[in-house]
Amino acid sequence: MSLSYRLLLLIVISFNFFILSQVKIEDFKNSLRNKTFDQQVSLIEKELNGVRYQDQSSFESLLRILEELPSAKLAKEIQRNKTCSLIEGYLVLGQSNKALTLISKEIVDRKEELNEREEALFLWYITREGLNQKRTLSFAMERLNKAKKTKNINSIYEAYRSVSLIYLMKANADSAVYFSGLATLEAKRLTDKTKLMESMRYQANVYHYFENYQEAINKELQMIQLAIENNNDYFRAYGYLDIYRISIELQNFDQATQYIERAKNYFRNINDQRGELIASIFEIHNDYLRGKEVNLPGLIELRLKVEQFDDQLSTALIKMVFSFHYTHQKNFIQSNKELEEALSILKGREEEKLNYFINKRIAINCIELRKIDKAISHLNYTLPPFQTKNLLIAESYLIRADLERKRNNIEGVSFFQNKYIEVARVNEKEQFSRAVEQLTEGNLREEREKLIEQQQEKLLEEQKEKERIAFQKDRQVIVGITIGILLIMIVFIVAIRLRAQRSKQKQREAEMSQSLLRSQMNPHFVFNAMSVIQSYIYANDPEKSSRFLVNFSRLMRLILENSPKEMIPLELEFEILDKYLNTQKMRFEDRFKYELNFDEELLFSKALIPPMIAQPFVENAIEHGQLHTIEGGVIIVSVHKFDDLLEIIVQDNGVGRKKAAITKKIKDHKSMAIDITRERIAILNRKYKVNGLIEITDAMPNEQGTKVRILLPLNFDVS
Repeated sequence: MSLSYRLLLLIVISFNFFILSQVKIEDFKNSLRNKTFDQQVSLIEKELNGVRYQDQSSFESLLRILEELPSAKLAKEIQRNKTCSLIEGYLVLGQSNKALTLISKEIVDRKEELNEREEALFLWYITREGLNQKRTLSFAMERLNKAKKTKNINSIYEAYRSVSLIYLMKANADSAVYFSGLATLEAKRLTDKTKLMESMRYQANVYHYFENYQEAINKELQMIQLAIENNNDYFRAYGYLDIYRISIELQNFDQATQYIERAKNYFRNINDQRGELIASIFEIHNDYLRGKEVNLPGLIELRLKVEQFDDQLSTALIKMVFSFHYTHQKNFIQSNKELEEALSILKGREEEKLNYFINKRIAINCIELRKIDKAISHLNYTLPPFQTKNLLIAESYLIRADLERKRNNIEGVSFFQNKYIEVARVNEKEQFSRAVEQLTEGNLREEREKLIEQQQEKLLEEQKEKERIAFQKDRQVIVGITIGILLIMIVFIVAIRLRAQRSKQKQREAEMSQSLLRSQMNPHFVFNAMSVIQSYIYANDPEKSSRFLVNFSRLMRLILENSPKEMIPLELEFEILDKYLNTQKMRFEDRFKYELNFDEELLFSKALIPPMIAQPFVENAIEHGQLHTIEGGVIIVSVHKFDDLLEIIVQDNGVGRKKAAITKKIKDHKSMAIDITRERIAILNRKYKVNGLIEITDAMPNEQGTKVRILLPLNFDVS
């Protein structure tokens, strides 16, 4: 286990973080109106207790409301409850200094007997401040005995956890593990599954702290499975974060990356910004360990986010990460500056252990800067009487021996090397003891599994015998059900075939209907085209007649060849419209202009379009929209892609729909063209399962001009 993670783990274990669900704060404030101050405190506490492990931002808002209530106007017992809720709230937000101050002011010196909540907070206070350990343990045992007398399961559970934490602070592995196990047994008797998950996570952290990684992982995975069953993302997030830390210590960096990403995702789910920040800091630390280049602007942005929170842990972590950055840059002075600022932020029992890591890092930097005396000064802080894991002490002895070698102090080198060997041997004994314990537990586990397997086989044989007897009795029922299923399958298959036949028949009818509609449009168009030829013959203009006949003959050929088809290439439709508009332009002696704006990408991709779908509206624009226009007329036909559809827009600047619809002849003709086109679009919609349409609007605000918009299925020629 790396030194930094062991120390950080102790901090995480000793803090009891809670996250609250998102509540409508303003609505809640309104609900407090016309309530006494005592009633308001009770309502806020009820809301806090009812929405744990959900959303930290809402919790903080509720805490601010509670702070604003005047304590002087509260009843004595309600005032004590408010104080406890505020202290617990500060711990939720990581504001341990505020919690310590309030405990010192309101609880420590109180002469009257403390209630259960106050006792728990007082015990946390004296444990954290590192006061007389015998007194602390004695107080915890008294609290445990009192809880056992009242037979309050929750109180017994909390007391066991407190005793375990005290033994953990004393580096007594056996007792810390033992009492954490008792706490989990009590938590299983509670109906609140969050207590059980909380206890399992604490138990995993105890195993982790004493480097029993296998049991730590087992407990974490059990806790995560329970969180999944209870849909609790809070414990899933912190479970994945814990496994990440273990993976880092075992140098499984790829696995660690996966777990930290999962943790961040679940922190986002519960809007735990503080947890997400801590996970992000750990993620960057992982990148440094893997030798990856870290994005400095991103690291600076993360630091700005951390500064928004009044939280010691995340602030200290980000400073240590920056110290790693500066160390990698060989900027040992700036690295020490970050570490020294972290020292000034963290104070208290747990932070003293973190100070070990910080002082060791400062000492190593001082060695690089050749400031030997300062290095020794900081390194001395890490040696006994500071008592922690033997591994930490051994590491300090080894660094000190190296320093004495640089000072040419042979006696000092020998002394600290012997100390290192002595402590390392203790480590070997501890590791051997743990290995034996794991093997013993593994053997017991195998025996239990074999016994369970034998019981399961016996139960399976009994179950098979019962099933055989039941099958004999119900054979007729089974046969009847089988026949019924077969009949249902036959009916289902027949129904599918009939449905397919009806669908195929409807498709044929649709194609025939579409062909019939096109046959209704073509004679009408040819009649109008012949009138154009007649006008040129009467005008006795051979040159124009020749040009017109060449143009018109090509147009007629295109119409005759493509009219029977359901779809034609967009390029061909472009030519048809160009020939048609050019013919009409010659007829009206160039009194109007036209533009064809076809999407080149659609042309290149061989998009398909129903033949002459826009022709009726182009004809209406010329024949009726320009009826009172002598010159200056413009017709624009645009074809583009719109979402997954083909969009056609025909727009003119003629007299508009209102004036064009004066005569019944015009109205009937336009109505017929619109109805035919709508029917064609409806057939295409049914076939291609799209929402094609036709829209006709005024092109300009003064009711001048007409705009026709057509949406069709977009298909391409893939042959």
